[in-house]
Amino acid sequence: MKLFPLDQTACISCNSCFLSTDVIVPLFYSLEHPSCEHQLEKMSYSKGQLMCIHVGQCGNQIGQSFWKVLCDEHGIDGRGRMTCEESIHDYKDVFFYQADDNHYVPRAVLVDLEPRVINGIMTSESFSRLFNPDNIYMSTQGGGAGNNWASGYGQGSEVYEQILDIIEREAENSDQMDGFLFTHSVSGGTGSGMGSLILEKIRDKFPKKVIQTFSVFANHEDTSDVIVHPYNSVLSMERLIDFPDHVVVLDNAALNRLAAGKFETQQPTFEHINSLVTRIMSTSTAMFRFESHILTSIRSMCLSPMQPLHFIQAGFSPVVDPNQSFTRKTSVADVVRNLLKPSSMMVSTASMTRPTHCMLSAFLFLQGQVSSSDVNTVCLSGHHSVNAIRRAPWDFMNPLRILQAPSSPYVKPQYKVSGLMLNNNTSIAPLFERILQQFARLRAKNAFIDRFQKEEGFSVDMMDSSAERVQELINLYSQAEKPDFLG
Repeated sequence: MKLFPLDQTACISCNSCFLSTDVIVPLFYSLEHPSCEHQLEKMSYSKGQLMCIHVGQCGNQIGQSFWKVLCDEHGIDGRGRMTCEESIHDYKDVFFYQADDNHYVPRAVLVDLEPRVINGIMTSESFSRLFNPDNIYMSTQGGGAGNNWASGYGQGSEVYEQILDIIEREAENSDQMDGFLFTHSVSGGTGSGMGSLILEKIRDKFPKKVIQTFSVFANHEDTSDVIVHPYNSVLSMERLIDFPDHVVVLDNAALNRLAAGKFETQQPTFEHINSLVTRIMSTSTAMFRFESHILTSIRSMCLSPMQPLHFIQAGFSPVVDPNQSFTRKTSVADVVRNLLKPSSMMVSTASMTRPTHCMLSAFLFLQGQVSSSDVNTVCLSGHHSVNAIRRAPWDFMNPLRILQAPSSPYVKPQYKVSGLMLNNNTSIAPLFERILQQFARLRAKNAFIDRFQKEEGFSVDMMDSSAERVQELINLYSQAEKPDFLG
């Protein structure tokens, strides 16, 4: 493995070439070139373990889809057994451990305040024997949080010690735990309220571990089925500002738009939506799970120039129905071009793009049949949008890093080339502005405030304080677009 500036063909670490001074191009990290020994020595890390925590209906549905993909990509069936001889080298122990009878068990904790979704997972034909039943918490009352952040947070305050015991026990089963992947919704009650409390407690108990959330926001373009979602979202946002290292932001409006357009259906199902999120999660962790000498652990993936500017947009190309055959031809050029379009992101920011918006940091992962010459051609062509990336005025490096990511040896790919973009861009701020505007409209009339006030320990001051924190985040993203940001 060598690191190549896209306008040269020599190893950066050997100082045998320099970046062009005319065009600031991204770096391409390839898996196909002969090794440079001291570069590998610098970039090689041991593979640490990751624990997944799935909270609420949305979080557990995403988790179910994610673990199905992980099992497929590592040759594991729904009972935790290998589907073929275990002769292929991969790193199953990043997300799985082996029980005494050698079957594989996910490093996962499932949490919900009502039993329907988790019971459905545990009684399904696919997963009835996969998850550790001791790693499941369901409320004995089973009434849920009623789409109320305060209720979810309050119920969590009463039982968090039980949940934390599960997480601590699971962490003790790891040789070298690097961090947590956390899936939830911020618009309902359990994923937002109880999810907020669990994030607080995890950060307090594991201050040096990486926390990365996959946070699903409400459909802010249309009427949401949760009328108080602006309250829930703002209250959750304060915790997402304070506790995770990265927050991958996904919103239902963009997910539904992509699913409807790409899957050719007017009413996308949960399966369609979850397949999009799962593809983001599986591709972004491929470097940890398969042979790679770059970004070998979640600790080495840094997308934030400073805290709390850690809200990440994600996009995948091509988006195809996993249950249908794929007949279109793919190429590096098409994939890169698509991923650099704001409309490819799973966040509704394309219509709100401003000239001042800039990319702070980004990874573009390419999988499949990818060569450095293909990437050279794409990124050095003068008309291509790679050269038009607007970086922060205080940053003299290209913020985009292009990496070749390994693919699963157990799964036949649907396409020749695919790609994932993780983009920390100031264009995320308008999404938060829109949430604040919706919050302000409700708050000005004190609409539905009584639903929150009746919960023990909650006060409206908590709402107003959270709104102030979100506004501070918006202001910080605005400041990051100015030349004197670091001065």
